[in-house]
Amino acid sequence: MDEAIAGQRASISGFREWMTLIVILSGGVMLGLVVAAMSPIAHEASLYFGKKGDGDLVAQMIVTVPSVGIILGGPLCGWLIDRSGAKTFMLAALAVFGVAGSAGLYLDDASTLMASRFVLGLSTAGIVTAMITMIGEHYTPEQRARVLGYQSGSGAFMGVLTIEAAGRLGDLGWRTPFALYLFAFVMLVLGLFYLPPSVRRVHAAAKAAPADYRGLVRLWPVYLMIIPMFIAVYMPNIQVSFLLRDDNIVRPLTQSHVIETGAFTVAVSAFCFGMIRRRFSGAQTLLACFVFQGAGIIVMGLSHTALGIALGCGVLGIGTGIANPLISDMIVSRSTPEMRSRAIGASYTARYSGDFLNPLIMHPLSLALGLHMAFVAVGGLFLAGAAMAAGLRQTVMKPAPAE
Repeated sequence: MDEAIAGQRASISGFREWMTLIVILSGGVMLGLVVAAMSPIAHEASLYFGKKGDGDLVAQMIVTVPSVGIILGGPLCGWLIDRSGAKTFMLAALAVFGVAGSAGLYLDDASTLMASRFVLGLSTAGIVTAMITMIGEHYTPEQRARVLGYQSGSGAFMGVLTIEAAGRLGDLGWRTPFALYLFAFVMLVLGLFYLPPSVRRVHAAAKAAPADYRGLVRLWPVYLMIIPMFIAVYMPNIQVSFLLRDDNIVRPLTQSHVIETGAFTVAVSAFCFGMIRRRFSGAQTLLACFVFQGAGIIVMGLSHTALGIALGCGVLGIGTGIANPLISDMIVSRSTPEMRSRAIGASYTARYSGDFLNPLIMHPLSLALGLHMAFVAVGGLFLAGAAMAAGLRQTVMKPAPAE
């Protein structure tokens, strides 16, 4: 295969290459910002918008409505990246991200705020799809696994800082954490100087050749698996604020400390992903994701203290930290260069389908069982899902066809 298509860099050395890596990895930071900046102030937002007793659901939807933009934008962004190139598209998406994300500083109407959050989701889909496309283009397969781990880990680590900052800013008012989205403009300026050019031959081939979607169809077991996995991934960011409230733990800074425990373990396990993949098979790694997720959710449901719920977030975070780079590596390694951007975009549609479905599943369950027991029930289902994943591992993790 052409070296420019397969990826050239087996290592990272020199100032410019490190700056390139920092800008590419900033996509993970932007992804973390989408939800993390809102997590510690979800309760405060629910009070602001709760005029008819539906403040909880309104606040949860403000947190999660960007997922609708990502769901719809993922495939479209993949198609556009094939034609414009990953660098150009990522720079444009960063600009839109900064404008739409910071709109919460001044928007007062819930519907208008949700619209801005939807546009934020569209831009996020563009950023992350372009980011992983560039990782696939510019790194060898072994280095790619490391970089994907760095991407997930750096995003989670910055998520810890974001949640901490949002908690402190949230003490000043529920709007102030929206200022964190302005960070996108810093990355936009750096990207103008340090992002590498897109692999032109790949994009020229994508324009000239008719689309062949059979490769995407063959990835259906992976896409199907992603949805429940990411329902679990977003439990801390969407539900834990309300779980803590039910136990009379309502201070935004305290809630941020609980939630960021999970973000910390996400970062640690993600940074270890390259080492994990060298030691364990894909099927074993996948099984571990479901086990840690289910166990963490159950621990949160059974706990009634900040420390116990933080422990559950931490256990869940281990599974999340492995899941993020594992999914990306599976998609990149199982798609051709011509279809890679579209395959990546579709994977984010699946991921954020789980994010969007989370409150739609948890809200009625919490009304019927209470929020703590709803956590226990969902966690039990995930442990059952781990057994199912073990049975289906040969289908999901079958060897990739030669490129």
